[in-house]
Amino acid sequence: MYLQSSGAPEVGETWGYTATHTVTQAEIDSFGGGDGLLENTATADSEETGEDTDNADVPVDRLPSLNITKDASISGNVADAAGDVINYVITVANTGNTTLTGVTVSDPYADAGSIVRGADIVGNNDGILDVGETWSYTATHTVTQAEIDSNGGG
Repeated sequence: MYLQSSGAPEVGETWGYTATHTVTQAEIDSFGGGDGLLENTATADSEETGEDTDNADVPVDRLPSLNITKDASISGNVADAAGDVINYVITVANTGNTTLTGVTVSDPYADAGSIVRGADIVGNNDGILDVGETWSYTATHTVTQAEIDSNGGG
């Protein structure tokens, strides 16, 4: 931003200016360009002097965070026979202030290949878990006789 005054400061006079900057998601995601700071330099100049500069740095607080929830349902509300299928709904939410990439969901209890990502609950289905987005998944587990015999392992 370039500001120009319509007058001239007199000897000993100080003029004050204000400026603002709105922090972008890209600045947070890049951790201020990698050094953890948003750096800004202001320059003053006149016809009678050379330029003078001063800078102000603001630290970037990058706080990546996610939350996963898993709910189960089964026909009849209880697993009581081998072959019963438990259906899972899994959600993953970006609860931090940083865009998340390479997000994966695994579940050793789910049947192989049954974890499927559905449409975003909140989001744009672009494969990047933006701040505030929530993704949905489904999965299944087929109950075995060994699980029935061992009372679910517990």
